Amino acid sequence: MRNGKRIAVVGAGFMGTVIATLYARHGYDVALHDRVADMLHSYRDRAVPIAQALSGKDRPFDSILRRVELVPQLDEAIDGAFLVHEVIQEVLEAKQNLFAVLDQRCAEDVVIATNTSSFLLSEICRDVDNRDRVIGIHYITPAHIIPAVELIYADFTPPALIDWGREFLATIDHVGVACRERPGFLINRMQFALLSEVYRIMDEGLASRDDVDTAVRLSLGPRLALWGPLLTEDLVVNKTTALAVTEYLYRQTGDPNYAARPILQGLVREGRIGAMSGKGWYEFEADYSAVVGARDRELSDLLGWLQQRDPVAHIGLKRSS
Repeated sequence: MRNGKRIAVVGAGFMGTVIATLYARHGYDVALHDRVADMLHSYRDRAVPIAQALSGKDRPFDSILRRVELVPQLDEAIDGAFLVHEVIQEVLEAKQNLFAVLDQRCAEDVVIATNTSSFLLSEICRDVDNRDRVIGIHYITPAHIIPAVELIYADFTPPALIDWGREFLATIDHVGVACRERPGFLINRMQFALLSEVYRIMDEGLASRDDVDTAVRLSLGPRLALWGPLLTEDLVVNKTTALAVTEYLYRQTGDPNYAARPILQGLVREGRIGAMSGKGWYEFEADYSAVVGARDRELSDLLGWLQQRDPVAHIGLKRSS
């Protein structure tokens, strides 16, 4: 693995356009390749709003776009690149074929990454010999704004490559979150767990569309935004209570998704019930009253800002039922 200034992005569709522009914004020379000539020819028009969002006094948007070279030939695009990032259509066979080619044509120290949102690395690498330089670098839409990036790894991925991925993402002001290859990876698995429950709520007529969104926006959302789900649990609920709730929901519904998980049962047995015990998922140095005081101040500040905003007015929604 090596570093450098040149990155090849293979695929000039929606995500390829965003990712290439993001890399250019942070000083990398980008070779953007696509087999479809029209995709390359239309890159600039599609990239302008992204570059404008990323630009500033230090980086006028046109200077960002000038760092992206449109390269019709794959061999020319990957020549001299330290990272080749695949962002083609989400078709497994197409990715398998491309990775087999890249494995043969890229120098051994070149990192080959995929932006797949669904396929396992072990599937994509079916015909790859040098698997130890393949990693998933999966951006979350809008990729130029959302800083968290999934670093997907497999059993054949060396820890040094994951470390390299974190260091590389830090150079573009993004943060890598490592995840072993599994269906849904990390973020989609959590996201669709919530959405599938929301769909069920809507099917049951349990609450209206607006009340569902308001409930998340003014309760779950701010807490998750500040602390994530595990630290939030430490801060707001005794794990003995959390265990009792999951067991009650399981008894009432029979849904195995509500069954108490061994990890939660183990924390309760060990007395790691959250901030009030000084230990949960995390350990706390301050006493409980100080932790609660800081928690409440942070949450009040964020909720005060949210309650002053009209969620409809700022993103151009039609006001209707």
